[in-house]
Amino acid sequence: MRKLKKRWLLVLIFISILSASSFNRHYKNVNAQEEEPTEVSPYKKPSGNSTKFLGIRLTNGYSLQPAKETYLEVGQTKTISGNASRSLGTLTLTLALGYTNKKYQWYKSTDGKNWSKDTSSSANKKTLSITPDKVGKTYYQLEVYWQAPGILGRTTTHLYSDLATVNAVPEPVDATSVEVTTDDDYLYNSSNDIVNTDTIAHAHPDPVNFTGTVSWSIDNDKLATIDSETGEIDANTSRLSGVVRVTATLHNPNGSTVSNYKDITIGGGLEDQTVKAGQTATFDLRGNIGDLDEGDDMEAGSDYTVKWYKEDPITHTREQILKDDPKALSYTTPKATLKDDGTLFLAIIQVKYNGKTYSYTTNDAFLYVKPEGGPNLSITNTMENSTFNDGTNTENMLFGVNNGDQIIYHDTLKNNTSGGRLNDATYTLPLRNGTTVKSVKVDGTETDEYKLSKNSTTNATDLTVSSLNFDINESHTIDIETEVAAIEKKDSFSSIPYVSGKDDDGVSYQKIGNQNVINYTLDAVAIKNANDIDYGTLNSVMSEGTLNRQDELNLPNNVVDIEDTRRNKKPVTLSVEQVGEFTNENSDVLSGHLRFYNGKNSYDLLDNPTSIYQTENDEVLNSQGWSRDEGILLYMNSEINRAGTYRTTLSWEISDSV
Repeated sequence: MRKLKKRWLLVLIFISILSASSFNRHYKNVNAQEEEPTEVSPYKKPSGNSTKFLGIRLTNGYSLQPAKETYLEVGQTKTISGNASRSLGTLTLTLALGYTNKKYQWYKSTDGKNWSKDTSSSANKKTLSITPDKVGKTYYQLEVYWQAPGILGRTTTHLYSDLATVNAVPEPVDATSVEVTTDDDYLYNSSNDIVNTDTIAHAHPDPVNFTGTVSWSIDNDKLATIDSETGEIDANTSRLSGVVRVTATLHNPNGSTVSNYKDITIGGGLEDQTVKAGQTATFDLRGNIGDLDEGDDMEAGSDYTVKWYKEDPITHTREQILKDDPKALSYTTPKATLKDDGTLFLAIIQVKYNGKTYSYTTNDAFLYVKPEGGPNLSITNTMENSTFNDGTNTENMLFGVNNGDQIIYHDTLKNNTSGGRLNDATYTLPLRNGTTVKSVKVDGTETDEYKLSKNSTTNATDLTVSSLNFDINESHTIDIETEVAAIEKKDSFSSIPYVSGKDDDGVSYQKIGNQNVINYTLDAVAIKNANDIDYGTLNSVMSEGTLNRQDELNLPNNVVDIEDTRRNKKPVTLSVEQVGEFTNENSDVLSGHLRFYNGKNSYDLLDNPTSIYQTENDEVLNSQGWSRDEGILLYMNSEINRAGTYRTTLSWEISDSV
């Protein structure tokens, strides 16, 4: 493999003189008994739930509250879970002060008044395991906080859960049914600060004093994943859309199970709409929108706008609509005509929050218009990469496509009507410029009766097959085999096949298919960017020791950004070297040099190419970033340094591992 090298500048500024037994068990189906309520004082006042506008967390608070009531037998083990999040404003402020780690601490009380830290092995985790040794109630409260690295690191943003009551009972209770709910029924499929990509599923057993356990599953982990214990759901961020089924399974003490499910939708914000000619269609911005005024750390002037657009599916000409309503969360079309079939709609959401502006563009949603009479064509179009498939491809979206790959299109065109024919029709498939067409088949027979023409409006090459006729209920198939070429960078290309012709009355007719999206890569690993590192302004006389980077170059931010799109991921090594001493404008040499710190070990980088990460076979080489006390740091000797701005160069290299 060719070695990849890149160099970046390091800047350093100096200024002088600056300062039970398992037998004889009785299983029951009973309801929770009414008891005298106990007055319980929490360990700390509960912080409440985190509120959101779209995906922006406006307030600090809990995203997952521990179950209000949990029932289990003496000697049985069950878990309770909780989790909290900081608002975007708090997160931004905290990161400016340095990187912090999320911490958990559970507290418990047996009388509802006197509290103590739980000292069990899971007391410092979001999920607490509980095994009671006697009948009775125990109250729990979770504290979530953030702490700077180190044993004595300062803490910030302490958040306290609602009370959780754990009821230890003498006999098992089976569930007869369960209801499943989720906090959200729509999640976004893109990584973005202002959209919601996660939610929580809840199981509501009947009876409520069920003593068994609950497990969670999801039917498509490419669309979303779920924590089997807590019910926390995370959508994919690869723009994959669809409906997932979230299932709760209750495991009864008698060995039986009870289950139920809830479907949630994963998407990009808008859904396709199908109407008959003469009807209107409404496109709604999906998900729980929330209220922007609920923020607890907002600055004046926080606001949002929504810009709606419609786009011609063939020419891609885009036009803004609803200009007079910049906060509209939905758009209703005029009465649709057949000419509107295939029109794309999208929305761009901009949120100004705490002095920053965030933006999100929804997916394209299509308007499909069915005719009231005449021809009614349908297009079922798929594509396949016959060279490579890593399991992420769908019928209309391909990933990791490289030069030389064979892409096969298979389209079925059918006139689904008993009242009209389509005559002298033309099929069009837009292809990326540079694509090689290897063969075209119509109804299984290869043909050279097709044309390729450059389309200056769409910047694509149109492949057209003409003289197609569709009698009542007649269909045609078109298969096109292509080869990818002329890919020079990571890119994507989208296109929509369509058919145009005339009905029996000579009236123009057009029908579009589904959007095809091809994502291209270069089958390579490369350094995309490495940040300049600034170690600040220092005294001319320094004690021997290590100086840290500026906070903005500590986790969660990266120092070096790497893109690894290789198909066959053989082991590689990432190395870095300080090329020459730090010198200032007068050629004075700094009494210090760079070292790479990894735990207790350090490695001198001065004129010494040093391996800082090695991958294993089939492992992705990820971007690299470090906590404050690790990574590339400046080691100073105890000497006098002249005033000036000192610079050196870092050389980064990716090479095959030996």
